[in-house]
Amino acid sequence: MKALKFLSVILMCVLFVTSCGTKKNTAVSRNWQAFTTRYNVYFNGKEHYIEQLQQMERDYEDDYSRRLLTHPAEARADQKMPQPSGDFKRTIEKMQKAIQLHSIKKKPAKRSASPKEKAFRARDEFNPFLHNAWLTMGKGQYFNGDFSGAAATFMYIAKHFTWLPAVVTEARIWQALSYCALDWNYEAENVLHLVKQKDLTSSGIRNLYNRAQADLLIRTDRYADAIPFLREAASRAKGTQKNRLWFLLGQLYAHTGDKKNAYIAFRNAGKGQGISYRAKFNARIKQSEVFTGRNISKEVASLKAMTRYARNKEFADQIYYAIGNLYLSKGDSAKAVANYSLAVEKSTRNGIDRALAQLALGNIYFSKGDYVKAQPCYAEAVPQLPDNYPDYKILRLRSDVLDELAVYSGNVQLQDSLLRLADMTPEEQQAVAQRLVDELIAREKKEAEEAKREAAIAEREGQQAPGINHNDAPTQGFISNGDKSWYFYNAMTKSQGKTEFQRRWGARRLEDDWRRRNKSSFSFDTTEESEDSEENNSDSTEKPQEESGEEKDNDAKNASDPHNVEYYLSQIPSTPEERKNANDIIQEGLYNMGLILKDKLEDYPAARTEFLRLEDRYPDNIYRLDVYYNLYLMAVRDGDTAQAEKWRQKILTDFPESPYGQAMRDPNYFDNLRRMNLIQEEMYEKAYQAYLSDNNRLVHDLTSEMEKDYPLSKILPKFVFIDALSYLTENDNDKFRERLTTLLERWPDTDMTPMAGNIMKGLKAGRVPRAGLSNSRGMIWSLGLSNDSIATDADGQPANFERNPDAPQYLVLAFPRDSVNANALLYDVARFNFSSFVVKDFDLEPMSFGEIGLLVIKGFTNLRELEHYRSVMSRNGFELPDEVRPIMISKHNFELLLNEGRSFEEYFRFEAEPPAPADLPEPTPPQEPETIPNPDTD
Repeated sequence: MKALKFLSVILMCVLFVTSCGTKKNTAVSRNWQAFTTRYNVYFNGKEHYIEQLQQMERDYEDDYSRRLLTHPAEARADQKMPQPSGDFKRTIEKMQKAIQLHSIKKKPAKRSASPKEKAFRARDEFNPFLHNAWLTMGKGQYFNGDFSGAAATFMYIAKHFTWLPAVVTEARIWQALSYCALDWNYEAENVLHLVKQKDLTSSGIRNLYNRAQADLLIRTDRYADAIPFLREAASRAKGTQKNRLWFLLGQLYAHTGDKKNAYIAFRNAGKGQGISYRAKFNARIKQSEVFTGRNISKEVASLKAMTRYARNKEFADQIYYAIGNLYLSKGDSAKAVANYSLAVEKSTRNGIDRALAQLALGNIYFSKGDYVKAQPCYAEAVPQLPDNYPDYKILRLRSDVLDELAVYSGNVQLQDSLLRLADMTPEEQQAVAQRLVDELIAREKKEAEEAKREAAIAEREGQQAPGINHNDAPTQGFISNGDKSWYFYNAMTKSQGKTEFQRRWGARRLEDDWRRRNKSSFSFDTTEESEDSEENNSDSTEKPQEESGEEKDNDAKNASDPHNVEYYLSQIPSTPEERKNANDIIQEGLYNMGLILKDKLEDYPAARTEFLRLEDRYPDNIYRLDVYYNLYLMAVRDGDTAQAEKWRQKILTDFPESPYGQAMRDPNYFDNLRRMNLIQEEMYEKAYQAYLSDNNRLVHDLTSEMEKDYPLSKILPKFVFIDALSYLTENDNDKFRERLTTLLERWPDTDMTPMAGNIMKGLKAGRVPRAGLSNSRGMIWSLGLSNDSIATDADGQPANFERNPDAPQYLVLAFPRDSVNANALLYDVARFNFSSFVVKDFDLEPMSFGEIGLLVIKGFTNLRELEHYRSVMSRNGFELPDEVRPIMISKHNFELLLNEGRSFEEYFRFEAEPPAPADLPEPTPPQEPETIPNPDTD
């Protein structure tokens, strides 16, 4: 009897479980699946999600030198930013498992035809708890940095859970946040427009909405509109996220000029338990930057008091930088310079905070026209700035131009000083020279003591570190951080070396002849001649040096030693010829400074200052005509008709027979000049389109017309370049070489020079030029997959492509960047993947190389999987834009293209070749001449 009861219970349990499976859709099965979802797989995943989110928000170190993010997760969209901790893969896997195991898709039995019954049966999901798993999975994707995947997940939720309005609203807000992280601001705004105030039914959803609106408005530079939403979000946030949002709010107030509220916001950002000292310190520093009181002495004293604490030693640069900002806000540039200099001197981290102080120092020097002092400030600061730093491109341009500008400025300052010394009495000259010697000796002594002190510190730190051989301690001046790894694996040592290089040389690209700021990419002198000349020079100079060394007397030795007075006295111009030479150098420097400021920086006030200095000091200088003309052009562009007419009359009076004088007899000269430029631009557009259309005859005709009618045109080199390339597709290699030679000889310093010079180097090395099937195909697909300006052929060696259908494969969507929206393509593919493949995940990686944009779809283990993916695309009617070319390529072959800078043209030729028979050894290809691809003209 007991056995029968036991069997009955077992049977009932079996019947209950089978009736509660996902293939059944009854009230019992729905509630059972909801129960097991909530307290089994979902519970574990949710606990992991909460733990990782708390860790991310608590441990993330914000970059206070830039505008903060609304949440640390957004940093995953930019790998150059500090990256947050937290891994949500387990959360995503648990939610995917919950969906796969407990989703109920089967329609329930039809009971009636009522509207309520119809609405219920129309649902896409019948597990009443499963929407929580979908939401948590989307959040996990968002916090893990898969923003496109998260957006697709939240879009799915909004579409398939319409009977849960609160869930739809929350999903749409998260979808907007995902779009914001991707910088898809237009899409984010469209989604948020669907969320109405009546939909914000809970405090959690309202807080999330406020954060999303603030994020969108900040990203679209509508800071004033973002402030109310951000203030509401900050006041209701918790933990370190609350401090983060208050800090960001203070930054917005400061940006909009509301320093009073900014001061309050930064004060709130430094409050609370559990906040790190670093966050409190930065909030306090920011408070000082928005101080609005008239008397800054108390604020300065408070900041200086902070320097006395040992824990603030590493923040000393920030403290003195803040003090400098206070003085600068009151117009006291002298004290600002002193404190910015202290900030640079006291900096121990050599990072962004030091760079900001150097940048502030450089800005003051630059505004005062002291380009010699400004140059090293910019040269050291700019390489430390992130690429998305405000006005980064302008600062980078100014730094590059200062490298050239400081040379002329230094020449002017030096010759001015020497001429002043020449007017002094011998006794005064002796006193000045002695002072310079004393200053040099004192400076070297101070530097030696500092180096000795740093060496002692490094040695002491080394003795404290275990496993170090102290007898073989390095003698270099870098500070050791205890890391014994090789130089390039030691981040601190490598950073110090980079900073030292940039301090000495400025920001230089990694390229040939990097020491030379202005260089041509090609020299018409042969390499052999250069080597012979170097050997001859070295041979010819050895003996005279030895002989002169024997004949040197004490006076000559002293004149070459900066530690002796004679060294300085010997440089003072004493004869009329030397004085004339010094004045000529000054005139050349002033003229070139004005030209650089005008043409390269478009700083017309500064350029006008230098030109007028030249005009005032040397009324009969040899640059007068060009100075007048440049002053005229700047006046016209500024709309100052009176000044423009003044300089036009100067040219007509002093230089009536010059080309400028003859042309400017017409009062409408500038309008005529502007129309002429438009005509030339239209001709180039016509020639360029003709080139893309393979109409080479028209390219040649338009180039000839330009050379005849506008021989001084600034855009004529562009004509000559595409004219040369058109001969390449005609297989006229002699004419191709002739036109490139003309370009390099007549215009050695243009945008086309590096590319043309590299081609000519290849031609001189015996490489044979080769074009694509057409001009446009050659321009796009012959570009090497590297960010250099010209594709290379890996020294002419054939690419080691392989055919292996069992190897991992990629689908590369390649397109011209000027005609395809890369963000829209990424979104469309992500949506297709999510809607077509429930279990399989594919990684999407966007890339760009010059004019080529790529979207790389990864995750195919072999060619068969990739072909199945393409078939699903075709079957589901997913169509790519006409300009997008899908390329199926193995992982090995794609990485080969990237690593060797090869082009798709080479891969296409490889694919067009018939495969070698499997049973025969592949023959060795004949040695072919090295080749040159047809480069892009853009």
